[in-house]
Formats: sequence, C-alpha cells, structure tokens
Amino acid sequence: MIVNIAIAKGENNIWKDNLKGVFGELGWSDLKLTAGLGFRFWNVGISMGLTGFASSKPKYIYPSTQYPAPKHGEYEESKFTYVLVTTDFYYFFEIFDDFIITPSLGFYVQQDSILARSLRGYTPLGQPDLGQLYYLGKTENKVGVNFGLGLDYYFLDQYFVGIGYNFRRGIFVRFAYYWF
Repeated sequence: MIVNIAIAKGENNIWKDNLKGVFGELGWSDLKLTAGLGFRFWNVGISMGLTGFASSKPKYIYPSTQYPAPKHGEYEESKFTYVLVTTDFYYFFEIFDDFIITPSLGFYVQQDSILARSLRGYTPLGQPDLGQLYYLGKTENKVGVNFGLGLDYYFLDQYFVGIGYNFRRGIFVRFAYYWF
C-alpha cells in the first residue's frame, strides 16, 4: 500500500524518472565518528560507510623479547573495534511533497582487536609493567545485517538535508545534491 501511494504521488513529479543524486552522511555512534557516501538513481540508492574515526582504542605493543606477552591469568582482555565498513541499499519513499522517508537494508564487516592489559608488576626481564601496557592478543571479524531509517527534506529543489539512524553507524546527518 505504501509503495502504491509513493508511486501515485510521484506521478505528479516531472523529473522523477530522470532523478540522480549523490549524498554524504556524517554521524556519531559508540564507535565515534562515522561517514558514508552514496548515489541515488530514481527511488533507489546505495552507500558505503566507514566507522571508527577518532575511536579511543589504546596504543598497544606486539609481544617481543623485551616485552613478552603475559601468561594466562596475568592479563585481562578488552575488545576494541578497529574498523567497521557498511554497504546499505536505500529506497526513497517520496510520500509528502517536500519530505522523503528512507529505509535502508545492507550488511557490515567489522574487525575487532582483542587487547590484553597486563596485571603483573614486572616483565620476566625485570622491566616495570604496571598495567599500562596493552598487548595485541588477536583479532575477530564479524559480518552481519545492517538496517536504518531516515527522514529527508528538500531544500532549494536540487538539495536535500536529512537525519536518520543506522543500526551500526549510529545517528547521522545526510546532505545530497540532485541533478536531472
């Protein structure tokens, strides 16, 4: 029913069949700064996004002979997301004259670093190790489904601005330019 309403409403739009546009998204999530870049043709679109700019992952060292990795029981592990890449497919519902509802569905690839923080006082070679050193333990990769929802507003006919929420990339602001 919503698709029928959107198509019927769009028949009055003289440039809808030739609509093309580029859009960018800038947002914030628990992984810090997020960004996306996408393309729209007619009522469908696709975007690629990257998350993890300005994240608060601590510096770490690789185990070496000078700083060997702690033994089991001498460390605690913490997980930090290294990078998150999303690909989203959009449908632009132009239900109202100046507003667009934009649901999206896609997938994500995420890599997490598992860092071990030492709990020991000294390394086996006698250097102080006061729990300030993080050791790279291992990495984990995840793949999953991603979805989102946005609301956009036409601004000066060829521009639109919007807000939305993406399950993996958090809350964002979207800016776009259309040509036809």
